[in-house]
Amino acid sequence: MTEFRLPDVGEGLESAEIVEWLVAEGDQVDRDQPLVEILTDKSQTQLPSPQGGVISRLGFAVGDMAEVGQVLVEFAGSAASTPGPTPQPPEPRGQQTHPAPGVASRGRVKAAPVVRKRALEQGIDLSTITGTGPGGRITLADLDQTQHSVPQHSVPGAAVASESTALVSAPPIQTAPVASSNQLGQLERGTHPLRGIRRVTAESMARSWEIPHIHGNDEADATELLAARKRMKERDPEGAATLTPLSFFVLAVANGLRRFPLLNGSIDPEAGTITVHQDVNIGIAVASDQGLSVPVIRNADQRSLFNLSAEIARLSEAVRARTITTGELKGGTATISNYGSLGGRFATPIIKAPEVLIVGFGSIKPRPFVVDGELMARPTLPISIAVDHRLIDGDLMTAFQEFVIEQLTDPVSLLAR
Repeated sequence: MTEFRLPDVGEGLESAEIVEWLVAEGDQVDRDQPLVEILTDKSQTQLPSPQGGVISRLGFAVGDMAEVGQVLVEFAGSAASTPGPTPQPPEPRGQQTHPAPGVASRGRVKAAPVVRKRALEQGIDLSTITGTGPGGRITLADLDQTQHSVPQHSVPGAAVASESTALVSAPPIQTAPVASSNQLGQLERGTHPLRGIRRVTAESMARSWEIPHIHGNDEADATELLAARKRMKERDPEGAATLTPLSFFVLAVANGLRRFPLLNGSIDPEAGTITVHQDVNIGIAVASDQGLSVPVIRNADQRSLFNLSAEIARLSEAVRARTITTGELKGGTATISNYGSLGGRFATPIIKAPEVLIVGFGSIKPRPFVVDGELMARPTLPISIAVDHRLIDGDLMTAFQEFVIEQLTDPVSLLAR
């Protein structure tokens, strides 16, 4: 009998939560086949099998916390005797003797809870779908592909063209729908264990609450921003398919961090140091069925507007499909919260430690606004900023806020760099 123990999956983490088993006791597995999905305080990820063989025991139940070094899986026999999948006689092409696509050896469909939930809502039989994920696992993209033949439920892909200044090219994007407001706050009455992304969020917010926050609130006239976005979508419908106001927000904040580099810093009171980061890596808060995650757009100040829009769409889909990687959730130097997607106006956002800045954007709606001395209805964009007062004072916060407003009010200056 051989054992597979929970490894240190990065940066000295001591424990991980068991989110979902992708195999069952008695299953025959291949080397590198995903065994289990775990959640740490950094990310949610899958652990592959270190060998092929038959699983004799699973060491933990879903929802349990496992410490690094504890046994996750026991294999029957030894590693030497089960180096890979059990050899089988060759079979003629077209004969089906293995489980159906997307189904494990015991008939269990391989799919994450978010995929199962979506399939139930849309009336899809998962056993009829060929999974394209690791080990034949069914993904949200597989569901979307299945629904292409049903127009009322289809989620069209959007090929995104990057501008010449883009760092990387982006593949076609399929965006997952965001939960509507009437789905929020739903939990059965009673006592529940604090698990999943909610546990990670609770721990992170407890650390962030120790930061002495100061906040600033203002509004920008979004007339020209909306007009610029409309013109771009009309001129290049395919390239601007994922171009949302958030793309402009990220670009404006990135320019602001380059203009005021101290806001792209962090403070370590225990070490008595201040670090001003070389790279401008902006995290974007993304809501999903599991909770809130903050994937990071790297080198945001060096990307074009279209490239930013493609990266936002890609990262948002990865969060909702639970395919986001540890690396894509690390290394942020500032954060943006687009809470206005649900209709909010102002807020007091909480800084994500060890960063010193978070910028929140409310919903763009017609509101009273003074233009050339006259009061009129204009589409306005509320902006709420929080900074760490241990490093940032109110004058710098206000200067940054005014710079971001100026950029968003005049898209020409925003795109001119």
